[in-house]
Amino acid sequence: MATTTVITDENLATAFPADLAAVPAEGNALEAVRQDLFRTLHAHYAAYLSAPEDFTQIPRLNTDPAIARLEQTWLGWEDAQVDLDRLPRTAEEFPDWFRALSANHVQPEFCRYLAEDATIAELALFFLAEELVDSRFDDLVALAQLGSSGAMKLVIGENYWDEMGQGSLDRMHTVLFEHSARYMRERLAEHGYDADEVICAEIFENASLTLMYGIHRHLIPRSVGALGLMEHSAPPRFTAMVAGCTRLGVPEDVITYQRIHVHVDEDHGAEWLDNVLTPLVETSPALLREICLGILTRERVANAYYQRVWQQMKALR
Repeated sequence: MATTTVITDENLATAFPADLAAVPAEGNALEAVRQDLFRTLHAHYAAYLSAPEDFTQIPRLNTDPAIARLEQTWLGWEDAQVDLDRLPRTAEEFPDWFRALSANHVQPEFCRYLAEDATIAELALFFLAEELVDSRFDDLVALAQLGSSGAMKLVIGENYWDEMGQGSLDRMHTVLFEHSARYMRERLAEHGYDADEVICAEIFENASLTLMYGIHRHLIPRSVGALGLMEHSAPPRFTAMVAGCTRLGVPEDVITYQRIHVHVDEDHGAEWLDNVLTPLVETSPALLREICLGILTRERVANAYYQRVWQQMKALR
């Protein structure tokens, strides 16, 4: 697959500066360059998950030197953003460390805004911003199962079975999501806003992170860490979306996707911690480190994503 953006020393240096905090928030080249690079990376990853009938378009792993260079630069840059002092020192510390980090990752002010203040256009924008991850989440869970065994495989398999609507096509989560997405696109259109305008660098970055972790097998510890954080911290946001949609009179069939995940993800999050993450970190200090790097990187990327999407939502007023 040809890349959509030429990857050069110049745009890599712009996209991944040594000190991100020193870059002005507005009026700089960072946003446009990062969006182009992450759009390219996301298209590359999505191609790996193409339908069987599109097999001729599926790229081969590690044959695109430009993509490999972008990945290596990005992954190294993300690692440099992690404060290693935040990592738990032992496997025994991990469960409490993870619970505390997850509790701090639920975006309480953003959730309150969704539930109490957001307009229908704002809720629609946030819902569609989630599409690049939520519409692929079943594939991410499927990838996480590879190579697992025992109770770990059962827990991830149960998670996947829930994503499959427990065997009911009309209850498959991707089917429910797309049904809701159509409604939300219409609401944005009514307010003169094209759903494609939702896209920004942070959305592609958020989606590309989980795809990179899932597709590259050597990054699977980071993948299960990131997915565990996503499952464990998601229920408050789904609860807020249900409250906001109910407040604004959104039809119940459109809210079904959100409502299901309030309780499903609570169960998945607890089971993922007890039966996937905790047994893995007990295996070795190296695995503990890799899983925690995945968790902290997902935390940073997601925090930037929520902040930017919230800005976009408020701009609709």
